[in-house]
Amino acid sequence: MSAGRRILVVSRWDVRHPSAGGAERYLHEIARRWVADGAEVTWVVTRPPGAAAREVVDGVEVLRSGGSWGMFPRTALRLLRRGARYDAVVDGTSRMCFAVSVITGRRVPVVQVVHGVPRLAPAQRFSPTSAVGRFLAGPLARWTRGDRAIAVPSVSSRHELRRHLGFRGPIFVVPPGTTPERGRPERTAQPTVVVVAPLVPEQRLDLLLTKLAPVVARVPGLRVEILGEGPELSRLRGLAADVGVADSVTLHGRQPDEVRRTWLRRAWLTASTATADACGCTVVESAAHGVPHVCLAVPGVRDFVRDGRTGRVVETADRFGDTVEGVLADLTDPELADRTSAVCRAWADRFDWDRAARLLADVVTHQIGAVRSKRGGTGQRRYARSDIATVVRFPDGAAPAVAGLLRATDEVVVSDGQVGVLLNGCDEFDALGVLDRLGVHDARISLAGRDDLLVGPLPLPASLTGEPTPPSRSDRPVGTFTRTSRG
Repeated sequence: MSAGRRILVVSRWDVRHPSAGGAERYLHEIARRWVADGAEVTWVVTRPPGAAAREVVDGVEVLRSGGSWGMFPRTALRLLRRGARYDAVVDGTSRMCFAVSVITGRRVPVVQVVHGVPRLAPAQRFSPTSAVGRFLAGPLARWTRGDRAIAVPSVSSRHELRRHLGFRGPIFVVPPGTTPERGRPERTAQPTVVVVAPLVPEQRLDLLLTKLAPVVARVPGLRVEILGEGPELSRLRGLAADVGVADSVTLHGRQPDEVRRTWLRRAWLTASTATADACGCTVVESAAHGVPHVCLAVPGVRDFVRDGRTGRVVETADRFGDTVEGVLADLTDPELADRTSAVCRAWADRFDWDRAARLLADVVTHQIGAVRSKRGGTGQRRYARSDIATVVRFPDGAAPAVAGLLRATDEVVVSDGQVGVLLNGCDEFDALGVLDRLGVHDARISLAGRDDLLVGPLPLPASLTGEPTPPSRSDRPVGTFTRTSRG
C-alpha cells in the first residue's frame, strides 16, 4: 500500500471481538501490513460489552460503535460525510457500496471483500424478510455496485458470486497468508481432532458433533478439542451431552494465539463442517503446522485442501464421519504421518500475508484508478474480464523491465532466477501483445488455473502435483482403526 494513503475499513467485528474468526484475521493481517508500509488505516466495527470505543491495534485505529449491527455502518458514513478524506473504503459488510455514494454525495472508491455466500434454508427462501434481502443482495446490489471491484479469498467463492448473486463486475482472488511454523509437531499419543472456529451457526459445529459421535465410539481415546467463542457455546455443550460425546469433546472457548498454536502442534487432524466459510485462514494455518484438514466440499474451504495430499474434501455430510475415521487410521502409520506433515507444510509455504496485502492493495489501486478515469482523469480501468487470467513464465535468467507496462492488478513473482507474471483480464492472445511491449518473444504462456490464482504464477513443487502422495487409505471399511502411533 502506498505510503500516505488513507484507507477506511468497515466490517462487523475486529480481530479482538469474542466471535472473531478467519475473516477478521484476514482483514487485520492485511491492514497492519498496510500501516507498516506507511498507510493510515481506520477500522470501524461493532462494540462488544467491555471493549474500548477506540483502540490502536498493531498500528490500526479501531473505532467501535455500540448498539445494533446497523449502527456501525452509520458511524463510517458519518466519518465520510463530515469531511474525513479517505482514498478508498474497504467494505467487509456488503452494506457500504451503495450508501457511500448516496450519503456522501460523491464517488468514493470502494472495494468489497466477500468471504462467503450464505445459502438460505428452504423454509427461509419464501419469507418476506428473505425476499427483501435477496433483492438488496441481488438486483439492487448489482445495479448500485456497477463495476466496483470485489476481492474474494478463493476461486470457488468468485464462482458463487457469479452464479448465485449474478455479479458482473471485476472480482479478484486475494488468498490469505500464513506464518511459517518451523517447530516440530508435538502430536499427542491419542488421536486428536482440533477445530478452530467461531461458535456461530455458519460453522455448523452441531453437524460436526453429530457426525463425529459414531467415530468417538469406534476410535479408542479420540479427543475433539474445539477452540472458539460465540453464541452457540451453550447449545453445543448441550448437544455434546445429548449425542454422547461430552467426555471426548472439550469446548475451550476463545484462546490466545499461542494456545491455539500449541493445540495445532498437538493435533492429528483439523476439521470443518462450515457451509459458508470462504476465508481458508484456519485451513492454511493448520497446514503450516503439518496438520491435514477434512472439510465439506463448500466454496472457499475446499480450495485450500489438496484432496488426498493435505487432507480430504468430503462431497456429502453423510460421509464426513467415516472420512475422518479413515484419515485418523491412516495417520497411525508414523511414516505416512511424517510424509503428510511435510506435504502440508510445503503447501502452506506457498501462502504469504505480505502477498495478500500486496494483492489487495493492488485491487484498491485499480479501483482508485477506475474512479479517476470516470472523472476524466488518468487511471487504469479494467472491465468484467477479470475472471480470465494468463500465466507468463519468462526464460531462465530473463528479467525484462515491467515498470509502467503492466496493470495494477497484474502480479510479478521472481524466485531463484525464475520470473512469472499473472496477467489478470488477459487471454493468451492479449498476453502476446503484453510480451511485445516487454520485448520478450520466447516466454511460456498458458491460461491460469486455480493453483496459479491461489499461490502465484510460479510452478508448484513436485510433492504438490501429480497423483496424491502420500497415498490415501481413508476409504478402508469403517471399524478398522488400529493404533501404531509413536505418540
